[in-house]
Amino acid sequence: MEIDPDAPEWLNLNGLNSPSEPIEWILDKQAIMDRHQTCVPPMNSPLSSPENFFNVYSVSSERDNETSTIQANMSRVMDCSSHEVGHMINNASTDSLRRVALEWYENFKRNGLAKEAEKALREQFEGEELDGEGGDQGGILSEGGAHLVGMKYVLKDGFVSYLHEVAQITSIPQQVVRFSGIQYSRKFENLHSGYETFGKKLFGCFFGLAFRLLQKRYSSWMPVLKGIDGYVMPGSMTLLLGPPGSGKSSLLQILAGKAGSSKLALLEGAVMYNDKLASEVCLSRLVAFIDGQFNKHIPFLSIRETLKFARDCTQGLRPKNFTPQMRKFFADALVEGQDPFLEYVLEILGLKEIQHQLVGEELSESDHQKLTTAELALGTYAVMLYDQPPADLDPAAIYDLVDMLRILSRIKQSSAVMVLPEVSQETFNLFDRLVLLGNGQILYQGPRQDAVLYFAKLGYTKPLHVDSGAFLEDIASGQGSQYIAPGFAALSVEELAKCYKMSDHYKDVMRIVEGEDIKCTYWVKSEAGLCLSLKTEFGHGTSVNSEPRHEAELVVAELSSKIGSFEGIESTSIVQVGDVVKGISINNEGMQYLGVDSRWNQCDDTSQVYSKLSHARGHISLQLERYKDREDKYQSHSEQFQRPFIQTWGESTKVLIQRQMKIARQLHMLIKLRLFQSTVLGLFAGTMFYKMVGQYNQMQMNSVRALGFVSTMNVMLINLVQLPLHMLQRPIFYKQRSQRFFRASSFAIAYHVVSLPQAFLEALAYTICVYFLAGLSLVANGVIFLEYLLLLFLVDFFGSSLIFLISAISSISEMGSALAGLIVSYFLLFCGFVIYPHNIPRYWKWMYYINPLHHANLAFCYQQFNHGYARPCADFIDELPFCKSSPGQPVGKAYLAFNQIAGSSRSWLPYVVIFGWIIIIHILTFIALNKIEFKGDNPSLPQLKRTKVPRNYEENGANGLCSSSRGESDDSFMSKLVWPASPDLGPWMPKTCVDMGWAGLALPIIPMVLSFEKLALTRSNPKTKEISHVFGPVSGFAVPGTMLALIGGLKSSNSILLRCLAGHTPPSGKLTGELLANGRQLPSISVFSRVVGIVVGLEAHQCYLSVRESLQFSAGLRIDSSSPTMSRSALRLHVELVLAQLGLTPVADWLVGSFYSKKTKEIARKIAIAIELAANPSLLFLDNPTSGLDNAASLTILSILSRVSASGRIIISSLTHPSSRVLSLFQRALILSHNGGHAYFGAVGFDCKEILDFFNSIPKVPQYLGTQSPTDFVMDILGCGINNRKPPIKNFAYIYESSTLHDANRKEIINVRKRLTGQGKPYMADFAYPTTYIRQVAMVVLRSQRLLWRNVRYTFGRLIGCATLGLLMGSLYFQIEYNDIYGLTSRALYIYMQLLLLGVVSANNVIPQINSDRPAWIRERRLGLYAPFIYPISWAFAEAPYFLISSLVLVSIGNGLAGVATRSVRAFLTYWVGLWAFVMCSTCFGMMVALLVPTPAQAAFIVSVMMSMWVSTSGVLVLPPDIRLYYRALFWFNPFRLAGNVLTSVSFYCDTGRCRLSGVCSCPRLPDGVFVWDEIQAARWLNPGRVGWDILALVGMSVLFTGLASVFFVTLRHNSSGSR
Repeated sequence: MEIDPDAPEWLNLNGLNSPSEPIEWILDKQAIMDRHQTCVPPMNSPLSSPENFFNVYSVSSERDNETSTIQANMSRVMDCSSHEVGHMINNASTDSLRRVALEWYENFKRNGLAKEAEKALREQFEGEELDGEGGDQGGILSEGGAHLVGMKYVLKDGFVSYLHEVAQITSIPQQVVRFSGIQYSRKFENLHSGYETFGKKLFGCFFGLAFRLLQKRYSSWMPVLKGIDGYVMPGSMTLLLGPPGSGKSSLLQILAGKAGSSKLALLEGAVMYNDKLASEVCLSRLVAFIDGQFNKHIPFLSIRETLKFARDCTQGLRPKNFTPQMRKFFADALVEGQDPFLEYVLEILGLKEIQHQLVGEELSESDHQKLTTAELALGTYAVMLYDQPPADLDPAAIYDLVDMLRILSRIKQSSAVMVLPEVSQETFNLFDRLVLLGNGQILYQGPRQDAVLYFAKLGYTKPLHVDSGAFLEDIASGQGSQYIAPGFAALSVEELAKCYKMSDHYKDVMRIVEGEDIKCTYWVKSEAGLCLSLKTEFGHGTSVNSEPRHEAELVVAELSSKIGSFEGIESTSIVQVGDVVKGISINNEGMQYLGVDSRWNQCDDTSQVYSKLSHARGHISLQLERYKDREDKYQSHSEQFQRPFIQTWGESTKVLIQRQMKIARQLHMLIKLRLFQSTVLGLFAGTMFYKMVGQYNQMQMNSVRALGFVSTMNVMLINLVQLPLHMLQRPIFYKQRSQRFFRASSFAIAYHVVSLPQAFLEALAYTICVYFLAGLSLVANGVIFLEYLLLLFLVDFFGSSLIFLISAISSISEMGSALAGLIVSYFLLFCGFVIYPHNIPRYWKWMYYINPLHHANLAFCYQQFNHGYARPCADFIDELPFCKSSPGQPVGKAYLAFNQIAGSSRSWLPYVVIFGWIIIIHILTFIALNKIEFKGDNPSLPQLKRTKVPRNYEENGANGLCSSSRGESDDSFMSKLVWPASPDLGPWMPKTCVDMGWAGLALPIIPMVLSFEKLALTRSNPKTKEISHVFGPVSGFAVPGTMLALIGGLKSSNSILLRCLAGHTPPSGKLTGELLANGRQLPSISVFSRVVGIVVGLEAHQCYLSVRESLQFSAGLRIDSSSPTMSRSALRLHVELVLAQLGLTPVADWLVGSFYSKKTKEIARKIAIAIELAANPSLLFLDNPTSGLDNAASLTILSILSRVSASGRIIISSLTHPSSRVLSLFQRALILSHNGGHAYFGAVGFDCKEILDFFNSIPKVPQYLGTQSPTDFVMDILGCGINNRKPPIKNFAYIYESSTLHDANRKEIINVRKRLTGQGKPYMADFAYPTTYIRQVAMVVLRSQRLLWRNVRYTFGRLIGCATLGLLMGSLYFQIEYNDIYGLTSRALYIYMQLLLLGVVSANNVIPQINSDRPAWIRERRLGLYAPFIYPISWAFAEAPYFLISSLVLVSIGNGLAGVATRSVRAFLTYWVGLWAFVMCSTCFGMMVALLVPTPAQAAFIVSVMMSMWVSTSGVLVLPPDIRLYYRALFWFNPFRLAGNVLTSVSFYCDTGRCRLSGVCSCPRLPDGVFVWDEIQAARWLNPGRVGWDILALVGMSVLFTGLASVFFVTLRHNSSGSR
């Protein structure tokens, strides 16, 4: 082995002699100035000032110098002298010098030279104090010289050293993650096809078993990952890149322990965390897996409260536990009473200013991401796995997110692996390592800056204007041929994977992965030097493997005392003496690895590298390594991370109770609403039963008994309004449970503890109102009052606990409402009031005895009748028939005996039973919270019954749904599906290509020209009344066949401009200027919307319609079908052409809701565009159509839009930080400056050449050097860049207004208007709707019918509920004979309970349905698709047939078993129709209330109150003669009374008059000879002659409620604006 002749004499390869003087390569301050001597460039150069020079230098030093063009541009700087710069500095003002000095300092600090900059400042400004003098913290001049205290002192400049100190203090065990041989496959079965419908479910009830037995089954295993090896190191940022379907999400799930082998999945390989398998580690404490669900927070807490809770649950080290050393370090912060960890997280993530804002108060998606990241920062997570942030984040927000995670990774020495939908160049440069996947294989793994160089050696050349992420994704997706250099051939994905396995990158990875020792690898970037020695080391002092090593190694012998730049943010760890160099890159060359070849080659390579380092100058990147036992300073703390939770059970419960109390305080309006509900119901019950207690009248005593039933029923139903709130918070619970914030038992206990005072207040309000108004017993010094209060309190608390349990076991709100209704039905049926005990069948007796409401009614009767009716029966033998059998007993006890209410000396027993039920509910709740989790993006959306197996699946890739080969799922089934050829469109479809169809076969388009001049928008804050400028004034035009891009601006100003151009001005905004369509002012929105289509994100569409049906609905209502040429076949052809043009024909029959997930964003975006194109618009507006999509999918969609515009349409789209390739697809662009001013309007040009020429022509503006994409360059100088959002140095709005381009555009606008003037023809007919009202009703009713037909959770779930209720009630009232008063009463109460349960459940169940459909019909109202009053009517029409079926099932089962209304077919049919009319009336009432108020909670409150009032005044609980005069109106206008008259008359009517005349009759009689019909008819005021009229009255009430719903839908603002 040759030794470099320039090496020092002491260099000894055998390691026998130690060096006397270590070699250093150092670049000090003077060396920097010597290398960068510069002259003053021309005034229009970016280097025209020292400030600009350092700005350009810092940017270029951070980016990869990947081409010679960049080096050539920088050489213009390197070859100049500095005398002119010195002259400028000498003549500069004091303010300018201060600003330049600060800029210099910032740039030095970003390059790891903060200490050198501070030293230079100290030497220059002797006598002037710097903040943070003394040291380790670094410093910079403070603002105003104010003394900094607390966390501001800790967080001042020189922050990097502090970060590393914190990393040591937080004591989180660093994790070296190694994974090898990962093979992952999924099994797909074809058991069913299509989506579920009401008919299929009904058919399955009868023939489903036979169908499944006869159906052929076959399955297929789909490989997702194929032999994946790699590692993740502490302190590093890793980007997981690849096209959709490459397996990125699956790999993250495997690393997080969330994917494993099962019946439908097969996993092979190993994942190691340090020296333990993943199965042996408590991953939930060390690994954070962040997906869409993770980014959810409780909306009723502030940001600070949310983070405090996260800190308490996940941060084991608190200020009270600080060591003396830590207290000294954080002394100033602790004096201020601050938690240092919480404060630095708030400061770093930019949440300090909004820390007291509620999470639910319109917090932006970017701030939501910051909050999620802050939660992670406060936790004990050593590894963070990020699976695609929400699509709402723009590239700037994604950059901020990655930058924050990078800082946190450096602080805590944790690691982060991220999958991002779109990666800008700035974001790409923040990562340390890159893993590129393609078709389940690794195509590259190594340093991020080496990726482009690696593929350049394979023949793939990256153009300057293409971002690195897009370049690599194109290669991985098999579309890299466009980058192939001459002389090279494009490689397949399989060939690229083989090339990688032959590379040094792979060898170095396998060296680490397969090594027996745990090696911590880290990377250092700096211009400064280290002291290295070349020697042979024995043993390394490790106990893992003490076998001596003989290979030569480069070892850190001594740390440089001159500079400490290796502690910068660009380094993933701190260099220590003894660390071994395993890779080196000088001046951005590829990493040269040491130790990947044979032992002797290693020695040669090491010696050569050592010699090379001796003379190295410039940027040096090192890969260093140390053994884990030396690296891990936190081994003593590792045991606590094997515990599932940070806190003890008591601490966790206490923290949760405090959080629930904060939530309760924020929900004070809901608490007040429930208290108001209790008070209203209490006042109603008290006045309804006013002073009835103590009246020795059997009817009134029956009413008093009914009061107990009404009280328990009301108190139970009060809690139903909590169900939506619990369902809202459940995803947050799932997230926090998975991250081990707390135990499920602690969460359950905390909820129940906080519910106690609420339940007590509700019971107290109800008790006070009822007790004294009804005249309940006041004996025993108020003890009976307290017992009644305690009873209602326990019932209320039981109801609250029950609703909480139901929310934990219900997948969606609709199921929860139905289940709550069914369970409450059970408790009410078996409470002993609606059926006498001796009429209960023997097989149901046990339910009667264990029912808590039965015991509650017993306790009430004991209290009131034993103490309120103490007079002896002997005084009332003639008035009270039941006293005749017990003349010696008190009236109360005799009444209880008569009604089969057994007395007991154990008056405490009912309370014990109810309390026991509460304990049981709590246990069941704990089990449900601990074991059940409902996964999915939205469980209420329609889903395919089973995943279909592709008929022609190919392993080597997917052609995809469209030309982009992107299904938008990382490793979803859809992204790997090769779709069959589009089916034949029918005999009426000409056999021609799609483009020809758009050119000649499409519907005629109304040519439109849109022009706007001096358009400006201001907005007023409704709270502060402050006026803010949003954009403008802007001017421009758009002509047919062109695409116009709106870019630039901050805070979505370009999106707001887009909406204004489409005619949708924000409610709080004031639009000024001219906006003309074909030279005329815009007409009303309902008229203009017929020629305009607008796509705003993933807009809400009816998810239960198929894609084709959605397009047909849009086309049928928005295209004028009155024209003779506009036939149905033409509309059908138009819809099919749109489907084909968007590439949606293969999924045309799939439900739209199947694509509302992050896995199918591209398809969902295409559907939204297609629905608008189906309306045949002349102008199509799109708000950020490429947001959240990968590069290929974005290009695909915009290419389609380009072809659409060629058919004569105008396409106007807002874009946020588009790539140059994306923007080049547009003909024109309107660019907004930082403050919304008009900076540019004109042509785009190829690769944005026209835009660049305009901005390059502006004097004193930095010139485009080709170091970044053209769009990034323009956005940066405008102050709208991804990482540069400072106000621009120029007033670009003024520059554009003064330019010749503006004058030319102004002339063009005038010419366009002149050409349109005097044409005389209006561009559209001025009428409200393009279709007739009959067609609107028909199409909307059909749409609603399809919704209910496919919404099986609602319709079929209701059917099953009716069948269950019928079976339960029929078996309970099975063939009860009414030959005595007990049987008569029980049989009559069967009808009453049937109405009560159906009415309450039906009215409540429709509320969440209307609410979930709200976004869709708000969109339809905004577009003016149909008359608003049609929607409620269509819903009522659509519900009718399903209620016919459901009521038929209930009557058939329930009445058939009970023998009610089964004497004749006519009686059965009349009963059925009457019950159907009643249920329709209840549902229409619920729909009306849902449209009356803006929130479901308010609607549930109103429904609960009204139902309780109607039930109480129906003439059953209180007989009609006893109803107070002031409630008689409720009695007569009461659907329960009307339905009760119909059903009871049909069930009991018998012509007793004829019996009296003839003397022979089969009419049933009571034991005393009274006819049953006469008894019940007299008591209830029944009239059989009114049956038909009452059914019509119920139908009329349904019509009335539907009409009122239409009025509310049309007039109330919350039904049009969507404000909740």
